[in-house]
Amino acid sequence: MPVITLARQLGSGGEAIAARVAQELGCRVLDGDLLVLASARSGIPVGALAEMDERGRSMFRRPLDLVRLVPLPPIDPDAPDVTGDRYPPTGPVKARGSGLIAPVYWALEAYATLIGRTMRAEAESGNVVFVGRCGNEALRGVPGVLHVLAVGSLQRRVERIMSAESLTGYHALDRVRESDRNRRGAAKQLWHSDWLDPRRFDLCLDTDDLPVETAADLVVQAARARAGTASAPPPEATPLLAGAAAGA
Repeated sequence: MPVITLARQLGSGGEAIAARVAQELGCRVLDGDLLVLASARSGIPVGALAEMDERGRSMFRRPLDLVRLVPLPPIDPDAPDVTGDRYPPTGPVKARGSGLIAPVYWALEAYATLIGRTMRAEAESGNVVFVGRCGNEALRGVPGVLHVLAVGSLQRRVERIMSAESLTGYHALDRVRESDRNRRGAAKQLWHSDWLDPRRFDLCLDTDDLPVETAADLVVQAARARAGTASAPPPEATPLLAGAAAGA
């Protein structure tokens, strides 16, 4: 029952590789659908999660991030599970001041914790490929999970985005650079990790000249080998625990 996380740079072909791997292994692919599952788990509207998806905070590019606090279920690293405390049907409230259960937590920390817990719950049944969302950090140490990174040169990735989205070179370059900033910020701020650190992955793929079929075959072989090494699961990893470890 393979479980794979696949981090990817925009334009590296990671989504196509994930789809091919899932077809070969008979797995589900959880990309945008992960937000639907997280919404069902927490009561947070999908739209609210999508606004925070795969990005870090930026006071310059997104000034509202400075005030986007929410009355959270208490995200406590010492509590085994707090998602039973659901948001009201109206969804998260954007507010500051008194009455917040945990005013020091930003909305993005709530997003990251919820996504991580949703990934772990889905990974228990196996046969799943998680695309993006720092899955390699959320499932770090879970036995049998294969962590894959797909990268490419800036020029090749821009060319792919130009073709896929019918964009000019300038607009495609902006899309790629913005995506890189967002994903780098999310990994650094929420997990205290370097998004593209090869030591955080089991298999790194440079897709500039690597066909999707070949890349997928490599992942499938590695996943089958890794799935045979699973044992008892470790304690849950959360972005808050990662932060505590970094400050220790």
